[in-house]
Amino acid sequence: AMPGSAVLLLLLLMLLHTVASAPQDIYFPGRSSESPYEGDACRITGPPARTGVCRKAAACPTGIAAKGERCEFSGNSAVVCCPTSTDGTGSRITTRVAQQECERYHGAPSNLKDHVSGNRFRVVRGEFPFVALVRFQGNEDASMRCGAALISSRFLVTAAHCFGQTQPASVTLAALAVDDPEGDTYPVQRVHIHEGYRRRDNDIALLELTRDVTFESAVGPVCLNTDTQLPLGPTVNLTVMGWGSDGQGEQDKYLYKGTVQPIPTGECTQQFRDVGISNAATGDNQLCALGARAGEEYTDACGGDSGGPLVATVRGRPVLVGVVSNGPPCGSKIPGVYTRVSQYLDWIEQIVWPSSQ
Repeated sequence: AMPGSAVLLLLLLMLLHTVASAPQDIYFPGRSSESPYEGDACRITGPPARTGVCRKAAACPTGIAAKGERCEFSGNSAVVCCPTSTDGTGSRITTRVAQQECERYHGAPSNLKDHVSGNRFRVVRGEFPFVALVRFQGNEDASMRCGAALISSRFLVTAAHCFGQTQPASVTLAALAVDDPEGDTYPVQRVHIHEGYRRRDNDIALLELTRDVTFESAVGPVCLNTDTQLPLGPTVNLTVMGWGSDGQGEQDKYLYKGTVQPIPTGECTQQFRDVGISNAATGDNQLCALGARAGEEYTDACGGDSGGPLVATVRGRPVLVGVVSNGPPCGSKIPGVYTRVSQYLDWIEQIVWPSSQ
């Protein structure tokens, strides 16, 4: 019989061999920030080597046999690098054009960080290069201010309700103040209002410029949120920005930012009902959010912020998740309502990038 010490040594050697020869492509969620996310482009080592897109395993017709780049998990769902080549059914899996444009404009993550909740802060130059101030024809009244977000060299996304009374004349980018001399102004050629816009629902529009925007360090587009599964729970910090009032009824000429957190749809609807508002649009096309309390007020979007961007930080990069739509008086404890951008990707893409359809 083998001595006990020899048996123990043999078991130890077998264990070490097992660990050393274990597959190296086992992925543990959350261990790496370099892996692509669902919807991102990825590479398959092959053979043959080819490109793919990160999809949930259940949504990849070719299965998970292809050896490719590791993709981040989406919740508890496995995400694999799914080939973009034609599968057995003849269909072709491709990355959304909005995601392709995002990758083309943004080769590397930015240094955007979450902001302190419950306060308003002045924006510094270059921090949000996609934010634009909408200027209206023959009207410099501060109450007519609206914001917008640059999403391509020729288009911006904003709120449809901004254009009920008058038409936009131009947009100004890289402006930290309403009268900022360093701002770049571009004339608006056309307003595309969503055909389903009805006061509070489908409150989204696109501004088409007469010429292409020149991108620079202080001017550039924001990525659209193409991940419909992006977790937007109550602990997620979202940044809203605009030239709206300070909550005391005074219009501010400077661009400010604030942090808000998403409110679950059911809870948001109930909060509106509690104050006697039963017809608030708080469905799948909207996103409710509210910031922490600061003094007597809650961080929120205000009048003049309409149409402005609501962004999440994904891998250090700002991603447009919402557009300031409507809500109760700013600074109250009732959530603000934002148009959920991911619900309108098809509509946006066919107008902004028609040749890719």
